[in-house]
Amino acid sequence: MTWDEVAGRDVLGGAVSYAALAARKLGWEVAVLTSAGPDFDPARELPGVDVRLQPAPRTTRFVNTYPGGERHQRMPARAADLDPGRVPDAWRRPDALLLAPVAGELGPGFAHAFEAAAVGAIAQGYLRATDDDGQVHPVRWRDPAADLAGVHLLSLSEQDLGAGGGAPSDLLRYVPLVALTRGWQGAVLLSRGGEQPVASLPRPEVDPTGAGDVFAATLLLRYHETGDPLAAVAFACCAASCAVEGVGTSTLGDRAEVERRLAARERWLEEGEWDE
Repeated sequence: MTWDEVAGRDVLGGAVSYAALAARKLGWEVAVLTSAGPDFDPARELPGVDVRLQPAPRTTRFVNTYPGGERHQRMPARAADLDPGRVPDAWRRPDALLLAPVAGELGPGFAHAFEAAAVGAIAQGYLRATDDDGQVHPVRWRDPAADLAGVHLLSLSEQDLGAGGGAPSDLLRYVPLVALTRGWQGAVLLSRGGEQPVASLPRPEVDPTGAGDVFAATLLLRYHETGDPLAAVAFACCAASCAVEGVGTSTLGDRAEVERRLAARERWLEEGEWDE
């Protein structure tokens, strides 16, 4: 988890925070392994989530700005790397496991510490580094084969491979499915059989931070529930459309709301009109 400075104030952030709370909204039982400093209270910030906290002197912190609509980040503080040995035995066989680092906190082969029915990963935390002044910039993926060992479904955005990191389809060497998010334009599902675009929703955007993490979590869970990756991408697009409408995690949708948007999205695609 992280603290994200948005418009001059701190809000709960981090891929794991958005993913955990989105999963709870869908009715899933959720457990989180994270690292943070003494300023993080799991019971207050992640209610209903079983948190195993690895203490650190400071909590990871990001300062986000959006000049021209493009996100720029600074990371003035970082918590500890995560130790899979801290995972309790009761967590070792989850239905779904999501690897959601924000700054390279997970070692190679982290998924092998578990026996999960479905394993997803979010690419962003493997693909960024910081300068001496804390400015975040994209980097090439150092060892995707090791990091993605055991992963079934990888989520990444168009911006994640911005440092000459190759094409998203290159990652199909390591995982069978890749979901590429394209903001308001939707997403593309890539498999070894080809590419399939999926339309998003025309929603007003208040804060895009965390939308990709909500997408990744709901994509993984819906894929586990249905076994249909294309339908899962459409479901995840609708879940992400809820997330962008408010600051932080304030507007995450429950299952009924996501299903309502999914049905409305189908009508919109057929008729060209969005039903509020």
